Amino acid sequence: MAQSAAVSAISTRRPGTSAGQTRAAILEAAIEVIARHSLSGTTVERVAEAADVAPGTVILHFKRKEALLIEVLEHLAQEFDQARRAAIAGADVDPVAALNRLIDVNFDPKVSDPATVAVWYAFWGEAGARSVYLERAGAIDNSYQADLVRICTAVTERGGYAHVDAEAAAVGLIGIIEYLWQEIMVAGRRFDRPRARRTVRAYLANVFPRHFQPSA
Repeated sequence: MAQSAAVSAISTRRPGTSAGQTRAAILEAAIEVIARHSLSGTTVERVAEAADVAPGTVILHFKRKEALLIEVLEHLAQEFDQARRAAIAGADVDPVAALNRLIDVNFDPKVSDPATVAVWYAFWGEAGARSVYLERAGAIDNSYQADLVRICTAVTERGGYAHVDAEAAAVGLIGIIEYLWQEIMVAGRRFDRPRARRTVRAYLANVFPRHFQPSA
């Protein structure tokens, strides 16, 4: 898996780097290491090597591996939540535009970088970390689903789609996006993001045909 620009830049850091920059660099390095080696295979030594710092520097900033892993999850969860909330801002005025923006955000390379997606699924997939995921990111997931139900309800009511179950439409939307996120882990940098956006819009065109076009 290719390194992100942030991690690639770490190796050229100068000695004068601030503590905040070093901490951020360690977090970015940890994301790459988790993506390559899973949570159980991530070690302080591997993260330190990827960040081009001494293992003691990692311990200085995060005390122990478990604390580093939790901060990685919280960092990614907050980034995603901020991007999602920005996308759906104004949904009460134009719910269709909000859904279109949300599709674009979910397949923005910065939000769904292969390494980032791998970390999400690492926390969800490894039994020992699932409770941590639910504790730290579960509320964000619940809020995300509630927002999508609300937006799909608005489209259903304004469009007169009497046959549509808005909650089912929202759950289907989440499901197809998550399926495509899994494809990102397989395809990596070769993942076809325009095709993914078209696929999601094709789903919405089947549900709300007067408001979405697959090729939009």
